[in-house]
Amino acid sequence: MEQLAESLELFTAISRLPDIQLDVMVLRRMRGFTSEQVSELLGIPLATVWSTERHAERFLEDTIELPPQTGETTS
Repeated sequence: MEQLAESLELFTAISRLPDIQLDVMVLRRMRGFTSEQVSELLGIPLATVWSTERHAERFLEDTIELPPQTGETTS
């Protein structure tokens, strides 16, 4: 049940991304396209793909509360 709640939170956050960020994240992270392929497919510069992906990642990191990693130690 916890995994379902985490998945729902992720999809809710992803749905709040601006269209271009959503397109880039789906193509890169869910479909496994390279940055070059995304650039060509969307007709945007490669640097824009990188920047857009970075902004989307930051938004998701700020929006989604990630569970603590198991096996990590704090120093």
